[in-house]
Amino acid sequence: MIAPTRISIDAVHAPVYYVESVTSTLDLAASLLADTATPTPHLTTIIADRQSAGRGRLGRSWITPPGQALLASTIISLPVSLHADALGWIVHACALSVRHALAARLKPLGHTVTLKWPNDVLVDGSRKICGILAQLAPASSPFTTAVILGYGVNIAQAPGTLPTPQATSLLAEGDEQAGADPTAVTHEVLAAILAGLDERIRSLVAHGDAASAGLAAEAEAALPLIGTRIVLASPTDAFGTPALEGVALGLAPTGALLVRDDDGQTHQIDAGDVLATGTPLTPVHDTKEKRANN
Repeated sequence: MIAPTRISIDAVHAPVYYVESVTSTLDLAASLLADTATPTPHLTTIIADRQSAGRGRLGRSWITPPGQALLASTIISLPVSLHADALGWIVHACALSVRHALAARLKPLGHTVTLKWPNDVLVDGSRKICGILAQLAPASSPFTTAVILGYGVNIAQAPGTLPTPQATSLLAEGDEQAGADPTAVTHEVLAAILAGLDERIRSLVAHGDAASAGLAAEAEAALPLIGTRIVLASPTDAFGTPALEGVALGLAPTGALLVRDDDGQTHQIDAGDVLATGTPLTPVHDTKEKRANN
């Protein structure tokens, strides 16, 4: 296992370990968690300049030039008493924390920052600046459940170097400091993300569910697809599963997406790709009733 170096970042109190190059920060975080000789308390974070085998959702690759993005994985420790439904909200808590951190920099520049279900952060509703991945891991204590959050935030890539027209970075959106001092900006963004994660997860644990913690309302407000007609492909569509068309009603108590199809049936979707969204429909007033009945 690569031996990372513990570093100090202003306003971050949890351990942060840095490694110049790694196959994946997720894999290294899992190795650290399994190594009982290395303390890995809640919010322990691994950051790297380069990942040779970074991956996103559904095994997709995540490649970025060295030193131009925040490539991180954070270990979340949760009490085993926390209801299983709450685990589905850990990714949403991370996405909201990233959104808040980036909006603080981009909103003054005239941009909006929203979420794309299930785990992307977008600028102005169309350009991806962050992707998030979560995986369960063996906990270091029988009294806790461990979740590792992997996230990549584009910081200093120039517009012409981004992998696709749908990708963006802080620099590409006009944040000049991101280009002038990417390391400082990366650390500032990480500190803001960890502060947001700490606050949201503390609230989730204290209240026991996302609705009472305020996470459900915050996430739904940040998802423009709620209340619109969507076309949703499942991860198994390559094997002939038809895409689901319907209205996105909101989020279930598990954090899954609720979609009502044209036959009036409500589906609870845990994973998939939103292929298209339509114009907003009349506000969906029966969301709570649909959730109760499904």
